[in-house]
Amino acid sequence: MSTVKNSFYLVLKSVKSISPYVKHFEFDVELENFHYIPGQFITIHFEKNGQKLHRSYSIASIPEGKKTIEFAAGYVEGGPATELLFNLKPSEKLETTGPFGRLILKEAVPKRYIFVATSTGVTPFRCMLKQLEERLMQYPELEVVLLEGVQHQRDLLYAEDFLDFAQKYPRFRFRACYSRETLSDPKPFEYSGYVQSLFSELALNPEADVVYLCGNPGMIDESFLALKEKGFDVKNIYREKYISNNPKPSIETD
Repeated sequence: MSTVKNSFYLVLKSVKSISPYVKHFEFDVELENFHYIPGQFITIHFEKNGQKLHRSYSIASIPEGKKTIEFAAGYVEGGPATELLFNLKPSEKLETTGPFGRLILKEAVPKRYIFVATSTGVTPFRCMLKQLEERLMQYPELEVVLLEGVQHQRDLLYAEDFLDFAQKYPRFRFRACYSRETLSDPKPFEYSGYVQSLFSELALNPEADVVYLCGNPGMIDESFLALKEKGFDVKNIYREKYISNNPKPSIETD
């Protein structure tokens, strides 16, 4: 029986590892007329040792009219959500609310989107691919840059999806940044360092660019300050912070 107002259930359909520390989950949605906007997240509610907890996860799946949603979750040592999700079996249920969040594409289309993400913070941008496809076809001058930051090459998430999309739409560029690994023979899309270190190569334009930041708070705070120093108006920077191992929702929207 539901214990949270306006909640519904997700039923695990499948799960797979997509990096050594991240799993990708697919769920059936036990709710009629469930709709979400690419970039939004859901919150799961559960109990641990009598304590009510909740964690939030960005939806990774592209809306296609199916009653399923997908999200990615990273392993957190000793984390109650990790214990729950990483031991979840097919057909088991999660109590859920949502969708929530403002990290969505606005109606006004800029000359360039710049998406900056770390780890599972890249999932909302995967969810946006269909919407981006429509906008790239409608606006011939639109460009999109996606920077994904992880520690090692093995940690990269959904790279094949983004590279395939870039192959189809050359005005979409994907860049992978490895903060703790320097490759001897990097591929053209691979770089060493933090994602924000690539800002200097993007010829940032506060008048033409809109920036979306999603991931760990350190990256977001540093990027936000760097963008402000380059003249970006706050209204052209959208942020969503991932907070791990915290009793509050693991996504904070600014």
